[in-house]
Amino acid sequence: MSLQINLASRAILDAYQDVLNSTTGIDWAIFTYEGGTNDLKVQATGSDGLEGLEEEFYDGRIQYAFVRVVEPHSKLPKFVQINWCGDGVPESKKGLFHTHSGAVARFLKGTHVVISARNEADVAADVIMKKVESSSGAKYSVQHEAARKVEKIAPVGSSYVPVGRPDIAAMKKAPPVSAPKPAPPP
Repeated sequence: MSLQINLASRAILDAYQDVLNSTTGIDWAIFTYEGGTNDLKVQATGSDGLEGLEEEFYDGRIQYAFVRVVEPHSKLPKFVQINWCGDGVPESKKGLFHTHSGAVARFLKGTHVVISARNEADVAADVIMKKVESSSGAKYSVQHEAARKVEKIAPVGSSYVPVGRPDIAAMKKAPPVSAPKPAPPP
């Protein structure tokens, strides 16, 4: 058995493209291993959002999900990859999780947010949406703001007073200033 993950299934590519293509109605796909191999297969796809996907994760499996969500501020679609390694996964499989997660990330191009999850709290819809919101930069949308009135720029004041040019010749003619004498000791 090879230690590399096998992503060569046509069904995996089709499920991935269905999530990317918003006209299909599919907004998530979840992948898992086939039997005891490193061959990835499509476990399920769905159109019921993060709430439906949340029910698909199992404690004893390593799973990878790809989800399309709409960022609430900009109303733009964002893609989330969820790497799930449940607590019940055998130690021998957990060792390959990080390497396989990287290979899956290279396959699932266009991901905006990557989440590593171990339990149900990590894949709750509100937790995922908070991560999507925080990853999208600004917390406002230009489309929803009213136009602002342009204010005229006022000149900036200053307290600078020019000193003038020093007269070097007059400074040379003036007698030198003597240093003060130290006070006598008591």
